[in-house]
Amino acid sequence: MNAFRLSSALLFALGFACLQAASLPESRKIDELLAQGWQKAGVKPNPAASDEVLVRRLYLDIVGRIPSVEETQAYLTSSDPEKRSKLIDSLLGSTGHTSHMFNYWADVLRLSDNVKGRLTAEAYEEWLKKQLHANTPYDQMVRNLLTTDGGVWDSGSIGFWQRDENKLDHLAYTVQVFLGTSIVCAQCHDHPFDKWTQMDYYHMAAFTWGMDTKSRGFEVIKKSRAPEIDKAALKTMDKKERKEYLAKLQAGKKYAESEVSREDLQKVKQAMQDVMKPLRYTSAQWEEGKLPALPHDYKYTNAKPGDKVTPKAMFSPEAPLKDGQSTIATFAGWMTSPENPRFTTVIANRMWKKAFGLGLIEPVDQLTDSTVAANPALMEFLTQLMIEKKYALKDFLRVLYNTDAYQLAATAQEVPAGEVYHFTGPILRRMSAEQIWDSLVTLTRGNMDDAVDDDNVRLHQYLDDLSMFIGTLRDKGAQGIVEIARQNADRLTANREKLANMQKQLAEAKKNGTESSIDVKAISREAQQLRRETERDFLIALVGEERAADLRQGYKAKQDAPKRPQIDPKLFASMTKEQRREFIKNAAKAGGGKDGLSLASRASEQQSPAKAGTFLRTFGQSDRELIENASTDASVPQALALINGPVLDALTSPVSKLSQSLQTATTTQAKVEKLYEALLSRAPTGDEKAIMNEVFTERGEKAVADVLHALITGSQFLFVQ
Repeated sequence: MNAFRLSSALLFALGFACLQAASLPESRKIDELLAQGWQKAGVKPNPAASDEVLVRRLYLDIVGRIPSVEETQAYLTSSDPEKRSKLIDSLLGSTGHTSHMFNYWADVLRLSDNVKGRLTAEAYEEWLKKQLHANTPYDQMVRNLLTTDGGVWDSGSIGFWQRDENKLDHLAYTVQVFLGTSIVCAQCHDHPFDKWTQMDYYHMAAFTWGMDTKSRGFEVIKKSRAPEIDKAALKTMDKKERKEYLAKLQAGKKYAESEVSREDLQKVKQAMQDVMKPLRYTSAQWEEGKLPALPHDYKYTNAKPGDKVTPKAMFSPEAPLKDGQSTIATFAGWMTSPENPRFTTVIANRMWKKAFGLGLIEPVDQLTDSTVAANPALMEFLTQLMIEKKYALKDFLRVLYNTDAYQLAATAQEVPAGEVYHFTGPILRRMSAEQIWDSLVTLTRGNMDDAVDDDNVRLHQYLDDLSMFIGTLRDKGAQGIVEIARQNADRLTANREKLANMQKQLAEAKKNGTESSIDVKAISREAQQLRRETERDFLIALVGEERAADLRQGYKAKQDAPKRPQIDPKLFASMTKEQRREFIKNAAKAGGGKDGLSLASRASEQQSPAKAGTFLRTFGQSDRELIENASTDASVPQALALINGPVLDALTSPVSKLSQSLQTATTTQAKVEKLYEALLSRAPTGDEKAIMNEVFTERGEKAVADVLHALITGSQFLFVQ
């Protein structure tokens, strides 16, 4: 009997007999390794999941939402033996997958709009969505993040460095995310539970220390330096060449001295300080040769406080600096190398957990030298598989979703901390906050996946304006900028005198205690107007009136207006005048507003993260302060949000897809069956029908609302089975 037949016989004996063999050879290999683990542990796999459960699971796991009724029926009625693998391919290639994976990585990378550089944060989010949609290899994406350089108008990836002002903190997050090891304790002292020392930490920090994220502002128009004499070249010149060289040098010196005074340049900076504000937190510049110094309280004997520390990798293999390569490029190459086992193991384990609900190694970001996977042979295979797939995450996930193990019923029992789980099926888990939101969007609006990943036109226009502005400053140089100031000298002088007089007046009033006798607000408004006029004149002279207006307008993030909900024209025509009035009223409420819940777009297109107290945060969306800080714990506010909040208003509004679907049913029983199909992707069971028949008798038409209440708050809706 050959190896394949032996494997097939083993799988059959252990409970895979009712499943069709996985379509991909790598998937079959995973099933074989799992089966060997079951046999060794003396456990049996869960039974196969039904098609109804599987189609719902695939949509939730791959695109982050429940399927629509039409999508469910298309799968259930298909007789194609390859329908599962074809659906997996379709979902992985969709923009819905981009949306779902963005939510995942936004949690891991702590992407947040609520930072000082809001402009950069939004560009970073858009950059990440594009990387995910294009299936950019994970190792390449990480290298791009680590080595990014320039302004946000060059690449939104600089948001990775702008996320944390503290360089030592940023290193700890970077190592935890990409190498799966928490080293933060070693930032202040030798690690109490691992081998890492504080010196190791600073050696590692030396790789990234040269990344400068501070605003450079007017450094692009620094004064020219006087040319220096090349004494070596001077010795090789004859008398005539020497005379010409010295004359040229003297002319350059006079030019530099007369080019612009420090006072003039300072005046320009003051006049344009407002327009330079958007340039803060918009760049990341690498400076080779910068090294960290040990802190003043360094207490170990191997060095002294203040000593400079050179780059050295904490983990094997070593990362020697290469000639002609920057330190940060060396670090990025070392981190993402297939020869670095932690990097590949961590991402393979993260994606396994994404598909099955639990990692082969738990926690996924606390690896140590003594860590042992739940199934070592499988972990080794997955690590090599990630390398073979060239770190293309969609290709890797395709293998996992095509396994027969993924097709098994979910394990409902909680795995106690510290115990080994043998993956006899995926883990039953509650939907994430984003999955719940996106499922509600599907119920009320239908498939909104096509609204994902649209370019933010206004963002790119403003980034182009900033890039143009920086380029103009560089082209004109200090002398050109100051010359513009001199051309407006009379206006500038008059404005400065007015501002000085206003400040003097306010200061005297404050000194004499007579502030109440003058209109402080009026003076402040006038002073601000003078500054705006000065700024406007500069900008117009620099870039022209139209571009100046765009720059002064700035960039303000705003949610796109929700698309007008659609309704069947025949249904609308059948309404009475009163029903139409009520319909319009409910349509406005369902669109959001003060008391409504705007389900106009997917969670990935909302503010990131949502504000505290909103639906997404109530259901556990991460605040993005810590890595993977989301929660799926149940709470009373969640129950209240589903029972008493605007969720039911949105679902029962005449403009919702669910409500319109119910209107096509002629009996109460038919309406309830539609609720089951829409929310649970299945028909009610015989026992459920028997219970509901009693409810129909007692409650009549009101039974529909009762069932909706029960389903929307029930575990069968809220959990990924």
